Amino acid sequence: MTTSALDHPKRALPIESAQNVRDLGGYKTADGAETRWHRFVRAGDMDQMTGTDQQRLLDHGIGTIVDLRMDKEIAAAPNVFTAHRHARFVIHDFWGKRFDAYRSKNKTASLDQKLAALYCEGLVESGFVIAEIMATFADDRTGGYAFHCRSGKDRTGLVAALLLAIAGVPAPTICDDYGLTANFLISPDADKQIDPNQPGAYLRGCAPATMAMTLGFLDQTFGSPLGYLQHIGVTGAQISAIKSKLLD
Repeated sequence: MTTSALDHPKRALPIESAQNVRDLGGYKTADGAETRWHRFVRAGDMDQMTGTDQQRLLDHGIGTIVDLRMDKEIAAAPNVFTAHRHARFVIHDFWGKRFDAYRSKNKTASLDQKLAALYCEGLVESGFVIAEIMATFADDRTGGYAFHCRSGKDRTGLVAALLLAIAGVPAPTICDDYGLTANFLISPDADKQIDPNQPGAYLRGCAPATMAMTLGFLDQTFGSPLGYLQHIGVTGAQISAIKSKLLD
């Protein structure tokens, strides 16, 4: 991917009260198409988003907000769009309580490997939630979608990777988009709720190599990211509907 695609002036939204808010448009696919702007936006937490920034997000074309956080996170920091008059608000708890006691099994692995292992396990254990997320994206509704967790890195990064894979964006580009989080967070932070007592340094990472290992797992285990989506119950019609929203 060229640097210009990463640094496209449309990539970062002019939102000051939330971090890591960026559009998934402008990425070339393997067959020469390009992902659409104003359709899918990934972001960090929205609990501090001002009224002005909320309107900026709506003016960007966003009609649905998808919160990927756990119930206890939402209770501690309610989403400003929870009862918004002009946006649909949907909760899809990505982790649930399935990873409350998660610890890296391979103590000698690199930080990138440990985080990739968490992602791979998350994709398997939370597959039913990802299927629900994709069903929300496939809904025939007007307007774009913004999805977020806390830092917009882990849960958000996995969902963004699957969306770009649906569009046909090459794996290196998907990995580079994941790595952009390092440039968009003032204080890069991971989803500490997985292990609040001993979060682990690896949870702070966002190296493209981590996503490369995760995509490699999907290729080896399910044939491809699309094979994974079909395995967890995402229908061909839903994949086609999402792809039509992603591409011009």
